[in-house]
Amino acid sequence: MKVIVQPPQPTSKSPLPSAPLPPTALSTGRSLVTVESPQPPTAIPGSGRSFIESPLKQMLLGINARAISPRAIQALSQDLYAGGVLTWDEHVDLSFQADLHPDFARTIGALTGEKPRPDQPRDYVKEWERRLEFERRYFPEGEQRDRALHILSVLRRIDSPTNVNA
Repeated sequence: MKVIVQPPQPTSKSPLPSAPLPPTALSTGRSLVTVESPQPPTAIPGSGRSFIESPLKQMLLGINARAISPRAIQALSQDLYAGGVLTWDEHVDLSFQADLHPDFARTIGALTGEKPRPDQPRDYVKEWERRLEFERRYFPEGEQRDRALHILSVLRRIDSPTNVNA
């Protein structure tokens, strides 16, 4: 008498074709699967990331919020928006610089007698403190007051960053 061992039939209808069993499994009537613990992944040198450091740290190195030009504050505002620090409306408020407008000399400059100085450093912390005071005095419940407060807090953090390693 000859015994033929049939491979088990799948119980569910799988769209994938079943793989044929090796000949040793067919002849013995049972299969043995070796289970081993997975090895931890190997570390790649230089790939570690410190979560203490802000991803914006490299962008903010060398930035002085108390002495920055309108052209540089416009670029900084774009970077802060792209980094998720500022909302779109806050970015619009911070990045608008009248000195960079091509008609400055014919409009604001004609009224004030000033020339545009897009590369002259200014104290933007002081400017936004004045703007916040204006918003608090005349529009205490307005959303522009909240935006000015957030922009000022971001500029103050840039001006005096927290050093966790100190």
